[in-house]
Amino acid sequence: MAQGSNYQRIIGTDFLKICTVRIRRAYEYWDSKRAGRAMPSRADIDPSEIRDLLPGVILIDVEHNPLRLTYRLVGTDEVEARGYDPTGKSVSEHVFAVTPQFGLETYSIAAQQAMVVYDQEPWASPNPRLCEVGSVVMPLSSDGKTVNMLMAFCDYKRS
Repeated sequence: MAQGSNYQRIIGTDFLKICTVRIRRAYEYWDSKRAGRAMPSRADIDPSEIRDLLPGVILIDVEHNPLRLTYRLVGTDEVEARGYDPTGKSVSEHVFAVTPQFGLETYSIAAQQAMVVYDQEPWASPNPRLCEVGSVVMPLSSDGKTVNMLMAFCDYKRS
C-alpha cells in the first residue's frame, strides 16, 4: 500500500474477496478462457461475450527485452476518464494511474511474471463524472508461456 493513500495492489486472486462485481466478472471471464493453461491467448477472448464490460477493457501489446508496452485498444470509459484516447501510444508515456510509477509497476508485474494483478485505487479522474474504484490486469499469451498482451479491466463509479 502506498503511503498516505488508499492505493492497494494485490498479486494473485485474493482480491476476489474485496473487488466489485464487474471486476470479478472480468476476472472470471479471463479465468474461464484459460482452459487448464496458465493464461488464455488473445484469440480466446470474444468481445461479444463480454459486451457489457467492453467500455472498461484495455488491451496492451507486450514486447520483451527490453519491456515495451503499447496500448492496442482502450475502452470508452477509460478514454472518457482520461479525456483522450491513447490507442497506439506507449504505456510508459501515457499510463493512467494513481501515480505513473504504480501503474507501470502493475503492468510490469503482470507482463514479466505472468500474474494477475489487482489495483484498488479509489481516485477521481480528470473527468469529474468518473471515479475509478479498481482495476485488474490479466496476462495473455499466444504460445502459453510468454506474455505478449495484457488485458486490463477498469471499473468506474459515475457521479
